[in-house]
Amino acid sequence: MRLSNVRLLAGMVAVLLSLTATSAAEAQEWLADRKRSEGAGVRVGDFELHPGIGLEMGYDSNVFFSDGSEVSAAIVGSPILRVTPHLSFSTLSAVREAEGEAREGEQAAPPTVQFRGGISASYYAFFADEARNNVGLDADLNLVILPERPFSIILHERFSRVVRPFTEQRVLGSPDLRIDFGRNENDAGVDFSFGTPGRVFGGTVGYSLAVGLFDGEQFQFANSLTHNFRAGASYRFLPQTALVYDFEGQYRTFPSFTGSSASSLLSNGFNMRTRVGVNGAVTTRLSLTAMLGYGAGWYDVRDDFESAVAQVELRWQATTNFRLVAGYDRNFRPSFVGNFMRADRGYANFQLLLGGAFLLGGEASVSLLDFGVPVLGSDASTALGSNPDGTVTRSDVRLSASVFSEYRFTNWLGVNATLRYTGDFTDYRYLITDAVGTVLDPAGYNKFEGWLGVRAFY
Repeated sequence: MRLSNVRLLAGMVAVLLSLTATSAAEAQEWLADRKRSEGAGVRVGDFELHPGIGLEMGYDSNVFFSDGSEVSAAIVGSPILRVTPHLSFSTLSAVREAEGEAREGEQAAPPTVQFRGGISASYYAFFADEARNNVGLDADLNLVILPERPFSIILHERFSRVVRPFTEQRVLGSPDLRIDFGRNENDAGVDFSFGTPGRVFGGTVGYSLAVGLFDGEQFQFANSLTHNFRAGASYRFLPQTALVYDFEGQYRTFPSFTGSSASSLLSNGFNMRTRVGVNGAVTTRLSLTAMLGYGAGWYDVRDDFESAVAQVELRWQATTNFRLVAGYDRNFRPSFVGNFMRADRGYANFQLLLGGAFLLGGEASVSLLDFGVPVLGSDASTALGSNPDGTVTRSDVRLSASVFSEYRFTNWLGVNATLRYTGDFTDYRYLITDAVGTVLDPAGYNKFEGWLGVRAFY
């Protein structure tokens, strides 16, 4: 393979490593929690509607995740306008039925069908000329057949369109080209839930198909199909405590990139994780989740992977208005480069509600990341990058922290503010030089964001 082609492919693929780091930053804090985004709602027959809209001004200090080095594109900061209309809908909630809004003659028995869904669209207008305005979208639907029975069927559908940049803007050899960063993901599936009448024992099995499609021509090779398999079981040996088991498996393929001499960049493969542990109350205010298990990945190209996986999380409900969570998670997940990424992550978050009107929340995490060795060539013999000492393995330290606050003037109007920092620290650099135009390299960056907004919801 020619070196120029290696550099081009390296740049296009390497950017996708940052997708998992930036997707969480795309969503608004208030929209992520449906309980906070919904107001009193409107009853329409046997259904509830909760409309709303948010208007925010923000600033992103590093729109394109540049590291600011000599071989990198310049760091671009930009004010951003974000407008987000949203609508959630569901069958009648327990609150409305408890308030006597259920129709005359309705029985107390659970309904045959329950559903909940929502849709939101976020328009992003960047004030920096280098960035492209675009519209993100989220839509989801969860339908439960025979809820609260020994056997239930859950159908779910989720579509997500993320449009904010996830790497540097310029393309190798075309420094003036503006990339379309839109990526669309659809996940649809079914779960079967079963258990004893008192739910002393319960279990689930399920399957879903996820389709990932990119808008930009440069990223079409990364379009993917993922088959997800899952199972779980629980045995409640105390009123609020249970032994739990879970299994997750993923078979991922890249239909648009098969047959190429560079297909080793993206490898079809199967990943699995299985864990067992305990989940439940320690005291009336303290609860614990502790899980231990095994994870592995098998791939068509390059080395396979296996490791222990674990999670320990403590939750303290100090009062009805203050909650604190702290934990450690060791896991691994698929990566667009190097097949997998293993993460050891410590995290903490809190939420405080004062006077029923002022909400303050925050979260922070530090992660140690180890990636599979990214390689090029039909024989998978060319390393995609290296460290200053010549080694080709990539390890990162990733920090993130955010603070969110909201004050509600009424039960339908509020103002909010968000501050967020994300930083990735690594010595690893991809084998790309400025001689071919630019560097698309998300290995190492610092990003600060601030948002101030107002929203109306009902």
